[in-house]
Amino acid sequence: MDFSNLWKFDFDSVFVPEIFVSLIVIILIIIFCIVVYFRFKKLNKNPLETPKGFDLIVTIFVEFIDNLTVNTMGKRNRNYGGLILTLAMYIFFAFTVGLTGLPSPMTYLGVPLSLALCTFVLIHYTAAKENKLKYFKRFIDPFPVFLPINLVTMWAPLLSLSLRMFGNAMSGFCIMSIVYFGLENISNMIFGSAFMGNYWANAIGGVVSGASGPAGIFVAPFITPILHMYFDIFSGFVQTTVFILLTMIFIVNEQNEESEEIQFEVVRN
Repeated sequence: MDFSNLWKFDFDSVFVPEIFVSLIVIILIIIFCIVVYFRFKKLNKNPLETPKGFDLIVTIFVEFIDNLTVNTMGKRNRNYGGLILTLAMYIFFAFTVGLTGLPSPMTYLGVPLSLALCTFVLIHYTAAKENKLKYFKRFIDPFPVFLPINLVTMWAPLLSLSLRMFGNAMSGFCIMSIVYFGLENISNMIFGSAFMGNYWANAIGGVVSGASGPAGIFVAPFITPILHMYFDIFSGFVQTTVFILLTMIFIVNEQNEESEEIQFEVVRN
């Protein structure tokens, strides 16, 4: 019996480029946070020193997220600011990493689904914590016959949050791929003769569909940066804002208004 196949490991079958890029984004965020920690640790030794430059930008950004969390979720949920800040940084960088030529993690459904799953778990954890055993009453409201429908609709936030980001990222990726393909062909038609376009086509297999060789790189840089600003930067900013706002709203909607009022009175007094 041949056992050699048992020890073979096909790396290509399990390697997902988007997951690899996601790990890179996470590592860069961790390094960034470590640098910020030591910079502010040094800055705290002199409380009278005013933050400048990089430190000032970080301070403004953190205060903005904290204020947004408090204004959206209330003072009792101020501790959620760290989670919202982490989600905002990861989602935005996961969208904009496409500017480097690397595949965006958001074009792999598992990534936005994992982020949405974190929110989904927090929603139901908060609901169970606030309502105790009354949490299960939601599944039979207004009548027990609605149980199947309620069990299906409970997954709506998970699907909404994940498919929104995935669809936006994938649509941008497809449009940019079509644009690059067309611009490379146009560039190849204009500059192909100067760069021996037929030679490059023959070198990679004779008949090819699309541009080939160095002649296809001249037109794209004049048009694609504008599209990248929209699909990667602007769209990434919008999707980040929508995700964190919906996360905060979904969570705070599961909390009892009475406990929020009691918390507000304690803080005010």
